[in-house]
Amino acid sequence: MKRVVLILMIIASAVVIGFSSVYMAREFSKVINLTGMGDMWSFLWLNENSPYAEFAEVDENDFREPPIPVVGDILVEIDGLPSTQSNYFSVFNVDTPAGEEIDIKFLHDFETYVTTVVTRSIPFSMKLQVWTLVILRALIIFGLILVGIWGLFKRPYSSPVRSLTLFCYTLSIGMNLKSPAIADAYAAFNLPTTAYYLFGAVAIFWSAFWLKLQMLFPVRQKWYAKHRLFLNILLFAPGIIFGTVLVVWHGQMDLAVTILTSFFISLGYLLLLGNYYRADNFIEKRQTRLVLLGSAPGLTFSLLYSWFVQIAPEPYSSLSFVTKLMLTNIMFLLLLLIPVSLAYAFGRYKLLSVEAKLKRGTRFVAVNSLLLLLFLGILYVFGELILKQFGINNRTPTLILGLLLAFLFMPTQRIIRKRLEKYFYPERVRLRDLLKNFLASNIVRTESKTFWKELEEKLADGLSAKRIYPVLRMADKDCFALCLEEPAPFDMRDEIVKRLENKEDPILLDELIASGRITLSKEQEEWFLQRKSAILLPLTTNSGLVGFLVISSKTNGEDFTAEELELLANFSAQTALVAENFELLDGKLIKQKLEEQMKVARDIQKGLLPGEIPRRPGLEVEALIRFCLEVAGDYYDVIPLDDHRTVLSIGDVAGKGIGPAMLMANLQASLRTTQAMGVSLRESAFQINRIVYDNTPSEIFISFFMALIDVKERCVKYVNAGHNPPLLVRQDGHVKLLSKGGVLLGVKSHEEYEEGEVSLNPGDILLMYTDGVCEAMNCFDEEFGEKRLARIVSSNRRLPLADLVRLIEKEVEAHHGSSKYDDDFTLLVARLNPDEC
Repeated sequence: MKRVVLILMIIASAVVIGFSSVYMAREFSKVINLTGMGDMWSFLWLNENSPYAEFAEVDENDFREPPIPVVGDILVEIDGLPSTQSNYFSVFNVDTPAGEEIDIKFLHDFETYVTTVVTRSIPFSMKLQVWTLVILRALIIFGLILVGIWGLFKRPYSSPVRSLTLFCYTLSIGMNLKSPAIADAYAAFNLPTTAYYLFGAVAIFWSAFWLKLQMLFPVRQKWYAKHRLFLNILLFAPGIIFGTVLVVWHGQMDLAVTILTSFFISLGYLLLLGNYYRADNFIEKRQTRLVLLGSAPGLTFSLLYSWFVQIAPEPYSSLSFVTKLMLTNIMFLLLLLIPVSLAYAFGRYKLLSVEAKLKRGTRFVAVNSLLLLLFLGILYVFGELILKQFGINNRTPTLILGLLLAFLFMPTQRIIRKRLEKYFYPERVRLRDLLKNFLASNIVRTESKTFWKELEEKLADGLSAKRIYPVLRMADKDCFALCLEEPAPFDMRDEIVKRLENKEDPILLDELIASGRITLSKEQEEWFLQRKSAILLPLTTNSGLVGFLVISSKTNGEDFTAEELELLANFSAQTALVAENFELLDGKLIKQKLEEQMKVARDIQKGLLPGEIPRRPGLEVEALIRFCLEVAGDYYDVIPLDDHRTVLSIGDVAGKGIGPAMLMANLQASLRTTQAMGVSLRESAFQINRIVYDNTPSEIFISFFMALIDVKERCVKYVNAGHNPPLLVRQDGHVKLLSKGGVLLGVKSHEEYEEGEVSLNPGDILLMYTDGVCEAMNCFDEEFGEKRLARIVSSNRRLPLADLVRLIEKEVEAHHGSSKYDDDFTLLVARLNPDEC
């Protein structure tokens, strides 16, 4: 049975879409033809069965010269033809150009007059109203159809949704047939008369579906479920009767339908109000309130307009065509709110946000309309009464007054709206002033914890909320923490965070979950539940999501208002900027603190490096160190033992910054201590490795090379602990790599190191360096390399050592393309001096 009903609903959807598309195409063709032709814009009461037509409105611009008819005169002939409806539209048709002259004959005070009509294009004010009417009508019709299809697609087997869909479809059909302001003679094509009666009969049911919808929305009424059959008969029997009379006998049912519609709509609103006060939760209250706000203005205006036409035909007939168009457009504009409010109400999302927009729009239209009527009244009294009383026919004073009133319109509107807001929403004004003053007083605050604490207090007090929780993004991380202290179960990859990142308006948590738009993890659900979370306020700037405020439920158990949500939306951006400033300020303070620590460490490091290389008999020594950071992990030392023995060492601690630098200081102290004890290089490396291993994390290690040069014995003893092999460049240019030793310091606990020994002849050069030299990259990601370094040293081995060091630095810099290196750069060079040996 459900599938049959669904198939019938799909067929109904296709029929409504088809009929509405054809009908609106016909309406647009009317407007296109009317606005493109020449016509007489004085209006007549035309009748096919009478050769006489009464002037309802007269525009003097239609006539070339007097005599000019007045309202109430009778048109007798048009271009020599009796003034029947068909003859009128045969003369003034879609092919009639502007500027054509047509003779007419009319009766005035029982006297016959002949005058000439000069056809004109449609006046601009009328053209604007006509286009507005047809566009608004199309928006309402297809808006209703889309809401009906959307509901059917979302919940195809739901009884309330079926009622919503059928209400939207029947109302859209009624909107097609309602208030056809333009004559059918201007249409590009006609529809069968039967179609009008059939669809007119269907349109009668829209008020019955409206009433039924209130019995099912937002929850099914128990009494409806108990008496469903009986209630449905009561609802739809009158429509069946009236529809049958309309289709079979073509009876005029306007007054009866108006009475039935008024009765059903009134009952529907009573039910809607009852549903609002009986609602079990905030979402149901917001749903019913949104439907009430969205539908009441349009439906009420529509009913009042229908009653005005029915019971006061003469005053209605006396209204000008443009005035009727204006009233119809106002009605359509208000009816346009219905599909919008229904879509959001059934979607259960952004209910308060839409409500706030509806209220703001309604206030704006009401204030502007009343102000416009007042200003027009002033102009009328001034122009028609005061000036005429003094016999002034010049329109210049009226024009000046109009310009003055136009200039005062916007300031007056703002003053009135502020006064109304202060009178009707004093709590909103208090909250706005509170937040505004708070932000103004904290714009230059430098202590973030105090700011967030005061913000919690002020916002909680202004909203009557239990607590406010600032959840802020950790600096340079994708995670969040409560006031940057307590970790929160949110990540930039979470659904809810992504939604907050793309929104600036407050989000009601219950709506977000009820609408099925996101899925929270169990941990997040518990986190929100523990804090009784109600609103999430995103804090976003141009650089992204800074964090969000979690606002708990109210202390009095009431729901938040649409006005409060609007204020929070305005407050969000300003708070986000303050939060971002705090983040930048905190980063700056941290950087300043780190710079101070680095300065201390740099001073320590400079004190550890040889300020001046000691002069050694028979041995030349030169060194160079360039840091990529203010404090480096590179190290070198020159330690004299006696007149003929000197220890040279070079090392590279993993990492950059203050930690490696302090470890380098410990390394120097350990080396000097072991050498003062007179132990061998092999034993010294063993002891230093054990100290490093026992006192540093596993990820910290040191590449290290130390050499003992004995100028008397002309030899070099060395240990290489995982360091770049130093180059021993002989006097003849031959290069030898010194690689004996063992693994990096700090890798293994009890590593035994091998001690190497080579001869050192006068003129031989020992070059020690760190990886910042040979691993310097050019723009093609090509390393400087050990071979290139060896070739430079070998080719320039006879240069003074200071010149050789500068040459190597210059070559590396030319290869790298900059004097700013990616790694520390250290050279330590020694040469046996034959003149002193």
